Amino acid sequence: MNNLKTKVLLALAGLTLTGASILPATTALADSTDKNISTKISFEQATKTALKEAKTGKITQIELENKKNKPVYEVTILDDKTEKEYKINGNSGKVIKHSTEDISADKEDVKLSKATPKLSLNDAEKKAKEKYSSAKLREIKLDIENGKTVYKVKLQDNNKKIKLVLNADDGTIISEKTK
Repeated sequence: MNNLKTKVLLALAGLTLTGASILPATTALADSTDKNISTKISFEQATKTALKEAKTGKITQIELENKKNKPVYEVTILDDKTEKEYKINGNSGKVIKHSTEDISADKEDVKLSKATPKLSLNDAEKKAKEKYSSAKLREIKLDIENGKTVYKVKLQDNNKKIKLVLNADDGTIISEKTK
C-alpha cells in the first residue's frame, strides 16, 4: 500500500497545469464511523478530471468523503477570480456536480490562489508522517492562517484523530491536536 501511495504521490507531483499545483492523494472521513472508503478510481484520476474540467487554477484541497454510501472526491480549485468545486464519483470518475463562485471580493481566497509555498504537498505529508508514522493521511488543505500560508493535515491512527497545522515554507508544526 505504501509503495502504491508513493507512486501516486510522485505521479501527482509530476503533473502540471499552467499555474496549478496538485495535492497528494488523501482521504477524508465523512464522520468518525467511516474509517475506510473504497473507490475504483484514484486521487490522481480525480485530480486529472477536475483539472481537465477547470482548465486553469490551483488545487487547494482534495478529500474523499462517503456521500449517501458512495465515495465522492471533492476537489477545490482556485484562480484569481473563481473557486471551482468538483464532486467526482469515486467509482466511475465522472463529475457529479460542479459549482463556480466568484472570489474576486474575497481577499483571502485571492491571496491563497496566488500563494507559492516553498514546502511541497508531498513534503508536508512526509513531515506529518515523521511524527505519526502509523497514522493514515485523511486530508491536506492549503490555507492561510494568521497571515501565513499553511497546510492543514488530518490523520487518523486507529480511533485517534490528529490535526496538524504546518508552516508551508519550512514544515514546522504550528499547532497539533489529537482526539
